Amino acid sequence: MQTKSLKFIFLTLACLAGLITACDSDAIDEKYLYTSNEQTMSQYLSSNPDDYSEFVRLLDTTSVLSLLGTSGSFTCFAPDNAAMKHFYELRGKTDLSGFSEDSLLIIAYDHIINGSTILNVDFTEGNLSQLTMSNRFISISYSGTSDVIVNKESLILEKDIEVHNGVIHKISEAINPTRSGVVEAIQEDGSYSLFYEAMVQTGLADSLYKVTDLTYDATLYLDLISTTEDAGEWYYDEIPRYRQYGYTVFVESDSTYAANDITSLEQLVEYAASKYDEVYPDDAGITDLKDRKNSLNRFVAYHIIEKTLTRKLLIDAYDTPHMLETRDMYEYIETYCPNTLIEVTKERTTGKTNQINKLPEVGTVIQLDDTNFDITATNGIFHEIDNILVYDKDVDNMLSTKRLRFDSGSFFPELTNNNLRGSYDDDSYQVCNCHYKLPRGYVDRITCSEQTVVGYLHPYYKYQNYEGDEIFLSAESGKLYDFTIITPSVPAGNYEVRFGYLSNGKRGVAQLYMDGTPTGVPLNLNTTSDDPSIGYVEPKTDEDDYYGYQNDKMMRNRGYMKGPACYKVPTEGWSYGENARYSTQVLRKILGTYTFKTAANHEFMVKGLSGGEFMFDYLEFVPTSLIESEDIY
Repeated sequence: MQTKSLKFIFLTLACLAGLITACDSDAIDEKYLYTSNEQTMSQYLSSNPDDYSEFVRLLDTTSVLSLLGTSGSFTCFAPDNAAMKHFYELRGKTDLSGFSEDSLLIIAYDHIINGSTILNVDFTEGNLSQLTMSNRFISISYSGTSDVIVNKESLILEKDIEVHNGVIHKISEAINPTRSGVVEAIQEDGSYSLFYEAMVQTGLADSLYKVTDLTYDATLYLDLISTTEDAGEWYYDEIPRYRQYGYTVFVESDSTYAANDITSLEQLVEYAASKYDEVYPDDAGITDLKDRKNSLNRFVAYHIIEKTLTRKLLIDAYDTPHMLETRDMYEYIETYCPNTLIEVTKERTTGKTNQINKLPEVGTVIQLDDTNFDITATNGIFHEIDNILVYDKDVDNMLSTKRLRFDSGSFFPELTNNNLRGSYDDDSYQVCNCHYKLPRGYVDRITCSEQTVVGYLHPYYKYQNYEGDEIFLSAESGKLYDFTIITPSVPAGNYEVRFGYLSNGKRGVAQLYMDGTPTGVPLNLNTTSDDPSIGYVEPKTDEDDYYGYQNDKMMRNRGYMKGPACYKVPTEGWSYGENARYSTQVLRKILGTYTFKTAANHEFMVKGLSGGEFMFDYLEFVPTSLIESEDIY
């Protein structure tokens, strides 16, 4: 499991904040220096000149070498001498003397993570959850059965060289992360010139500029931590280390457009109008490409997501041990096109994943290109797709006529952009669980009272949660929580809305609201489903109602439903049942039936009435036309 404690982070916070301001390693307090006989990272690298003399020269020139001789916890991706010399050649240099001092410092920082010892066993596909000292993510991918690739170009030649203050991974190429934004990264690759031109002409290229919230300072919120990682509890508190922004762009290549008889911007404008004017007929006359209601503008915006989603983070990262491997998975993601979603599907029978807007009735699906995916930039990522992505009548009909189940963690881009959601590895399910405390204002879509503490809990092997994680709220001692959450956009239609949660004796009573209106009487979150007021009967225990379908109807009359049968608790203990349908603690509260006249976001508000905790697992929006035929999953 990755070491996540903040105690290492703030020792060198100044190093993380800037790219060209070096830590004064020569002035480091002697109390942080080792007197142990074991080799530090700097000693190990220096004592192996046949492998690392060029890298050591870089570290020594920038004074970073002395930093790697201090106490703390470091992960170093160390290029060997051949890698460093190749790095010089690619830039028309012969040695370090050809680079400026500022450039050398950035190059050194690109290779070092300060605050964590990340072993090979901790790697998972996608970005590591910790930033390098140059404020860049390092991505991990795999080739063959055991080869580990760093940033898609550097092979790890030797893994897990453990030293006193961290770990070294010897790599075949120097790390050279892009310092272009996602728009510039698309421009620099000449394969996507038509899509890039459309981004520029619609003005959307100018809106994808955010990188880091420089006003966020994690040290201001350390008082939120009540349980540290070394406390020996089953969980520990953590504060998000930074507040990054991020974007994902799905991009068609020029060759894909050409295969669809589109070779100019004018033809792309005509294509977009043929699709979007049918969905939005009232806006068909808008010709200003920069108008957000213009058809080309909508077309381009539908390719953009305000989250950094690697291939794994589209859906695979949420396929935790809690999810039944016999049931297909669905993830619903908002796009930059106002009030639209894409659907990502993971099919169990075929093994196919990352299927975007699959429409079996018309035989279409969008998928990532096999080779051009996870192309990183300073503020996001882009993927080439194999066909034209569009929000047309067929997609609109598909999304507005099916059950939309949103995991609570999917509501908030900040959880993804800052590697909170989807960053856990397999070991972390059964080791000390991370409970992120989210400072007030950290998440744009949550507003809460001063006494309310908002948390995000990683998946854990004893949780019986959908996709393993949850949003967790509490209040200061003796006070009540009070918060409002903005939901993802939901298509227009008539819906039954349901709140999914897990009850226990610590949860208390709360009043729930949808769009400012109370959803019936207050909800007692302490009450389990076998309480007479709910009337749950476990399926397969009543011979007259073996599968529990009659009991389902009775529970619905009382405003409740059993949990869906698509997830389980990996290890029984705090809750039981072969899946959530068989658990007395997992419930869905029917909030009511609502008519949404337009596609829009909605407000889900909760006011605590008796103190205690509040957990939020998921929300369901189910078209009323589906209720009679709805499955148990």
